[in-house]
Amino acid sequence: MSKGSVYQRGSDGRWVGKFTPPKNPLTGKPSEPIYVYSSRPGRKGKQEARRKLNAAIDRIDAGDLSDVYKVTVAGWMKTYLKVYCKEIEQSTRDGYENYIHGHIIPQMGDLLLRDLRPIHVQAFYNHEREAPRMRKRKDGKIVPVMKGGKPAIGYSEKTLLQIHRILSRAFSKAVGDGMMKQNPCAGVDAPSPEEYEPTIYNEEQFEMLLEKLEGHPMEAMILIAGMCGLRRGELLALQWEDIDFERGTLAVTRNTVATSKGIQIKRPKTKKSARVIAVPSVIIPMLKRLRGIGRIYTKPDGTPYSPSSVSKTFKLFLERNNLPKIRLHDLRHFNATMMLRHGVSEREAMERMGHANATMIKKYQHVLKEMDRANADKLNTILKKGDGAKRGVK
Repeated sequence: MSKGSVYQRGSDGRWVGKFTPPKNPLTGKPSEPIYVYSSRPGRKGKQEARRKLNAAIDRIDAGDLSDVYKVTVAGWMKTYLKVYCKEIEQSTRDGYENYIHGHIIPQMGDLLLRDLRPIHVQAFYNHEREAPRMRKRKDGKIVPVMKGGKPAIGYSEKTLLQIHRILSRAFSKAVGDGMMKQNPCAGVDAPSPEEYEPTIYNEEQFEMLLEKLEGHPMEAMILIAGMCGLRRGELLALQWEDIDFERGTLAVTRNTVATSKGIQIKRPKTKKSARVIAVPSVIIPMLKRLRGIGRIYTKPDGTPYSPSSVSKTFKLFLERNNLPKIRLHDLRHFNATMMLRHGVSEREAMERMGHANATMIKKYQHVLKEMDRANADKLNTILKKGDGAKRGVK
């Protein structure tokens, strides 16, 4: 049984095929009819219109709805959040909502999904590179980001890469649902931020930091950060009960995350992040001296600090004590560097830091190169013996 209808138009005798698709599954509203037209009148024109109509219906039956529903980018991104992001972590969802409502929808929201092309995505990225940077205040107002007394211009490549990943995932789902024929992000080069080069303390600078911290509420947290390599969220969720002073071990079982619904204490970032590690014996007496009850570092009322506020406190502490500027997370880099420099294997360092694979450890190439040079120099003894003297080897 054929679908749709074919009729002859009285004005010019051309044949018209008409078919009304089912309701729009996103809005629940009736769909607009699809029309196809013959290029000629007469019997052959009728056959042509029927062929075109059947082809259009076959595409719809096969799941290609790109020419049927007039879905905008804004409409799809909201649907993507509602349907496909329902089960993701709240902190991740907050980030998605920020990029979607703060960047994507204001610039591309009115475009029809079916009309979107790579050039639209590229033009959007170009705009973001030149636009004034904005931020949301605690009162909900959107205000410019100021730098040196002037509005900051241009979002970073790191921000653009996050937006690109969200768009690519959302459009991939749209293609799978038949709302688009192809993903326009596939035709655009992904933004490529430069690799961040952390500032890493040496041993003397870390000891100076600890001296300045003596008696400060952050003392134990910073000591553990540098000597055990915990992430910021792990440090803020750490409790004194997680340290076994008799066995000299520390258990990482929780993570602190800031979300739109407040500070949440959750499971560690990944399965590898949940770990029990040995604590360097040299800091056990120091930790015993600082030992308390509850969290290692907490507000006076026992509630957790937000990760961002702790980073600001740490930055201010460094400034007031004329210490080299580093991020709180850079103490984790310090720990990894020291482990590699003092002979801990990549595999062991990976396990202690809770990395899922060795890729992150490979980032410390400067240390690995130093270690390789030291290993090569050990071979010098081969030519320093016997015939080595004849070759000018001392």
